[in-house]
Amino acid sequence: MSLFREISKTLFLTIASFNLGISSGLEWLGILFALGFIYLGVRDVRHGNGYGLEGNEVVSKNPRYRKAWAYGAIVPCAIWWVLTPGVEYGVSPWLVFIPGFYLCFLALIQKRSLGNGGYEAFVAFDGCAVLLCSFFQAGRPGVITGIVALFFALVTYSRPKTALWKHLLFILLFVGFGFSAYGGWQYWKNHRSYHGSWGRDYYEKNRVMGFDPVVSLGSFSSNYHSRYNGQVVVRVWDTLAPEYLKGAVYEKYVAGIWKLPPKPEKKLYPSRYNVDYAVFEIGDSLAVPEKSRAIWVQTAMDNFGFMFAAPNAVGVAAKNADSLDYYDTGIFTGVNGNRSDWYYFVLNNEFAGAESVGFGPAIMDMDSNFLHIAKLYEGLIDSIAVEMGLVSQNPDTTAFAIRQYFRNNFKYSLVVPGEHHHWHRHKEGSPKEEPLRHFWTAKEGYCEYYATLAVLLLRHQGIPARYVTGFARPERVAGLPYVQYRRHHSHAWVEVYARGEWLPFDPTPPIPAASFKSPSWFQTKWEGIQGRFAFFFHFLKEGEWRRTVDSWQSVTQRTLESPFFYIGLFALVLGTILLKIRQNQKKRVALAVKISNNAKEWIRKLDRAEKYFAKYGFVRESGETVLQFYERVEDKYNHGLLEEKNKYPTKFADELKALKAYNSNRWK
Repeated sequence: MSLFREISKTLFLTIASFNLGISSGLEWLGILFALGFIYLGVRDVRHGNGYGLEGNEVVSKNPRYRKAWAYGAIVPCAIWWVLTPGVEYGVSPWLVFIPGFYLCFLALIQKRSLGNGGYEAFVAFDGCAVLLCSFFQAGRPGVITGIVALFFALVTYSRPKTALWKHLLFILLFVGFGFSAYGGWQYWKNHRSYHGSWGRDYYEKNRVMGFDPVVSLGSFSSNYHSRYNGQVVVRVWDTLAPEYLKGAVYEKYVAGIWKLPPKPEKKLYPSRYNVDYAVFEIGDSLAVPEKSRAIWVQTAMDNFGFMFAAPNAVGVAAKNADSLDYYDTGIFTGVNGNRSDWYYFVLNNEFAGAESVGFGPAIMDMDSNFLHIAKLYEGLIDSIAVEMGLVSQNPDTTAFAIRQYFRNNFKYSLVVPGEHHHWHRHKEGSPKEEPLRHFWTAKEGYCEYYATLAVLLLRHQGIPARYVTGFARPERVAGLPYVQYRRHHSHAWVEVYARGEWLPFDPTPPIPAASFKSPSWFQTKWEGIQGRFAFFFHFLKEGEWRRTVDSWQSVTQRTLESPFFYIGLFALVLGTILLKIRQNQKKRVALAVKISNNAKEWIRKLDRAEKYFAKYGFVRESGETVLQFYERVEDKYNHGLLEEKNKYPTKFADELKALKAYNSNRWK
């Protein structure tokens, strides 16, 4: 490869690795790889890519490529990925940057061993992949330098004598198509849920209705009638999960719409952190390991405005959250960002009931909003209460009467007959027929209608009541460490204030078993696999074991900041040096002894050989070296007359060999 191409290749790899470091925020790592490529580039320029001649064959003088290095590097990269914090929505940048640095390492070791297990094609492929990774979240300077690196890559790997304008045209097309693809992706992302049948299907698949600050009566209809009504949307990792998982509690019902209380009771801030999860407590020191247990909630939806929890939850924990709103109805909302998982905390048995958790005042104010009935419904509710025979103000008696009336006179149905034909507004804005009135007439409907009417009837009798939405009656599968709620498990019920506390009351008649299709054996098994994978990756990314890592990092940081560490390090280095000196001295003494003993042995052999040869008239003269003496005796022995050679015994040849060995080994 020509000098110009080698320089271009070095610049391409250097810029790609440096750009990756800048984009990822790990500039030092990008610079480290860049320096490695510069070193190898200089080496290849000086030594001709490390190729040389052995006989008539051209061979590489570069170090051998070690596959163990390539495979072994996967381990630290995997650990690095596990230790990186997750993100609430979007793509974690480390899913791009960590593979980028791994490919950077592969390109480095391939280039180091070119011709000896390393291949130029792999260097080019890895380098281009690193360059593409460096474009992720890159600023304008990074994009410009990346385009420059692309030009150097073209110069390096294109056919020789390719015209410059062809390189520039390729780059122009690459940039144009890149911006077009990016613009198209942005347009798709921003408009995918607004237009056409695909958009409607996307919205239907990725939204669970009925969980917003303001909800209309009948909003669960899309959950029940959707073709995705069997989709698992929430898993609660607790085999003792509650029958009712509470999401939102609404205060006022007006014109077919339920509304939250106007403002939360208080703003909660993190009391501590559980790995990456901020813990929010409704009371001091309630959601602590000594008093409560944490239960993980995992959801397939990331757009719930509320953090679902058991009715007796004393706190929640959310990832990367700085505050949330808490309502005295026992709901948590207002957490920044979307939630794909969270924890809630419930008190252990020995602490349950021992402390007030603030789910409601000890004495209910009779002017409370939980007794509110809009004037629009006063006449309707009066007539219904009379027809149902409600006369008592006792919560238990009234709730029992409402439930029995519904079971005896109403039919559970996923459709309120004629509802969509009757519920619309005049131009003045007044309803032609309110959905609650139509439900009373049709005597058919589902949970939202039963719960809404029950709340208003209880309030009519002077009993505080509130409308609750969430999930109910979870699906429990033997052998699974969690319960799961499907989309059709979304439910509405009532909380009644009785005996100084809020108690759940579900007025909805039993749901027929045939209302929803049961999952197949394969679907159940596949969902189980998905659940276990979800927990496995959660454990890797957010598990308690990371506390040990964090503690180790804290100890390491404190150690590095301590002067005693450097004193100990200096003492260790000094001790190592002294020990090494001592070991070298011992080696030298042992070698000297060995040499001395060796010398004595060879001197003894020389003395014996000289005495033996003297018997036959061969005496080493003064100033004659052993080699000269050996050559003289050997010449006489080999080139003398045959009869003279035959007169020497076999030992003569042996001693001659000993003399030669002395000359070869005496001074080693």
